[in-house]
Amino acid sequence: IRFGLAAVKGIGEGAVENILEARKGGKFKTLGELCERVDGRTITRKVLEALIKSGACDCFGETRATMFGKIDRVLARAASIIHDRQRGQDTLFGMLEDKTVTKVEPEKQLPEWPQHELLAYEKELLGFYVTGHPLTPLVPLIEKFALHKTNQLADLADKAMTRIGGLVGAVQKGISKKSNKPYLIATLEDIEGSVQILCASDTYEKFADLFIPNKALLVTGEINKSEDKPKLFPQEIIPLENAPGLYTKQVHFHLQAAHVEPQDMESTLELVKAHPGKCPLFLCMRQPNGQLVYIETHERYRIKPSLQLQKAVDDKFGENTYYAKVDSSLPERTARKWEKKGGYKSNGDGGGE
Repeated sequence: IRFGLAAVKGIGEGAVENILEARKGGKFKTLGELCERVDGRTITRKVLEALIKSGACDCFGETRATMFGKIDRVLARAASIIHDRQRGQDTLFGMLEDKTVTKVEPEKQLPEWPQHELLAYEKELLGFYVTGHPLTPLVPLIEKFALHKTNQLADLADKAMTRIGGLVGAVQKGISKKSNKPYLIATLEDIEGSVQILCASDTYEKFADLFIPNKALLVTGEINKSEDKPKLFPQEIIPLENAPGLYTKQVHFHLQAAHVEPQDMESTLELVKAHPGKCPLFLCMRQPNGQLVYIETHERYRIKPSLQLQKAVDDKFGENTYYAKVDSSLPERTARKWEKKGGYKSNGDGGGE
């Protein structure tokens, strides 16, 4: 991926020009060499932080955490070398080797930052994610429990109800000039795009505390297409990780009848006891001839669906053993307290009439 240095937040044109000029002398091999060859007045700590966090220095073969942790040492050493060079001095060691290469003792590599931290820095400095997406681990939940993706909302009818999942992006809070009540507009991002969520009056009181940047939510609400891009007026919002427990109608364990041993049933019982709940559990036994036989378990073996249970079952019996039958029904649309006849209209401050 090629991305212009000047577009990285925190790096000015002066720094970019100096880096490009120094780069004419060949590729930079280390973070230290970069600092030694570029004008120290333009490669400041802030610029170096931005280069490392955005991934521009990954070519040096060190973790971003390692490079970030030694910024002060690298800058200080480079400043000393540049100062000596300007005075026409060299160490005896420097006179015996190529002047463009500085040997540095190998350093212990620090563990890389957590994935969510890496991605957060990329989004902050570049405006998008490069090495992954923070929703990737949650895609199975969204695929299972969301009814639409954000890029499909424009194709749905105005005032249609839907359920979407994603991460909270930008959050804007304010006071409506007309109603003098608080409102909230938040961006909810999924893999395909984003949609604005508007909370005002009663929905603000119920859900405002859930809108924390980078928090994963599942939003049930009404589509509003009165403006260029669809918005979503929420009717119910929950943390995404709670979706299996709320929207799973049944859980099935798919087992190969010919391979089921007594100890397998004991393991199944242990898993059930570890995740008690109210959801009906079915054992789906596949016969050698391909026929499926469903066995509904007793009420005392009802369970609480979750990603943890799914992982435990699939780890024990094989991938795709766990199956959740999802409730895809939607609540009826309810009128909002702030809604007037004629629907929602923007008043320019983010709140609705």
